[in-house]
Amino acid sequence: MKKLKGAVVGCGMISKYHLMGWQRLENVEIKALVSRNTDNAKKRIEFAPGATIYSDYLEALEKEDLDFVDILTPPHVHAWYCLEAKKRGIHIICQKPITDNLDDAHTLVNVFEGYDKLFAIHENHRYRPWFTDMQQKLKEGFFGEKHYVHIQQLNPSEPDVAYKLAMKEGVLLEHGTHLVDMTHALFGTPLRTYARLHHMSKKLTGENFAHVMFEYPETTVCIDVGWKPGGVQQASFLLTGDEGEAYYQGSMVRGGDSRYRLMNGKEVVLDEQRNSADDYVESFYLFEKECTELMLNGNVHQVTQSGAENIKSLASTFAAYESAYTSSIMEIKSLEKVNLGILK
Repeated sequence: MKKLKGAVVGCGMISKYHLMGWQRLENVEIKALVSRNTDNAKKRIEFAPGATIYSDYLEALEKEDLDFVDILTPPHVHAWYCLEAKKRGIHIICQKPITDNLDDAHTLVNVFEGYDKLFAIHENHRYRPWFTDMQQKLKEGFFGEKHYVHIQQLNPSEPDVAYKLAMKEGVLLEHGTHLVDMTHALFGTPLRTYARLHHMSKKLTGENFAHVMFEYPETTVCIDVGWKPGGVQQASFLLTGDEGEAYYQGSMVRGGDSRYRLMNGKEVVLDEQRNSADDYVESFYLFEKECTELMLNGNVHQVTQSGAENIKSLASTFAAYESAYTSSIMEIKSLEKVNLGILK
């Protein structure tokens, strides 16, 4: 069996979960851990015991015979890392968001049009096992018509990563894009959006609370996302229609018990106790498993989270920003041509 040789580039907090997923795939071998802070890479060597540690990305690309890179660097430098890998003609998986602004994201995705290797954006929330069940039930018509969705993820802590604290856009771009992508997975492109942002933290440059509404022909989606300075976590996902309802109660990040319920009218169809940490870890694995299979069989353009697909969620996110900045309802006629206005 062919083994794909990969490098994980960026060894911050999230790298642990990427590596846990790669470790489970018997046809993947992580050959390099790349981090400007090699102490961070050393902390991850337990998940890739045969890997060589590099502080220089270009050195890793030159010395290792790599099939793919998994890029986990801050968003504002994603493009450079992706383009350097493209020069070597290898598969590329890049952490979301593609970049920290929509213009650069479009430019990068256009550069990769026709690329014969994998170019995927690591956005794994739609791979949560309970959410994939929800998607399937929607396709089967379980919920009937007139859907309403409310997604809430209010974390009782603020980020401690320097680039997140300094970003012009805050929680909506860094965390809310996960929830926007889940919305796209269910219903596709929204018609219009209205959003409000709140800056309530001295630590953050960007917003730490966002309230976003997306309008679909027969569906309203409401997203509340925030980094709170304390208190308790509020996290849930409700999808309801005139025939059925799904309700996930629990974190969409890491830690704690959760509960997933399906109702058909007043009848309980499913009442399942889950663990949000397990679901979180599993979603990394499931995304990476899909990427691995496609890299091996050559059907790389069938990846769910292609650059072209993921940019739709990013464009909806920036449309919400413009709505908040202009206090207006934003029409989303073409996500490829969202008018950035004052965001430029």
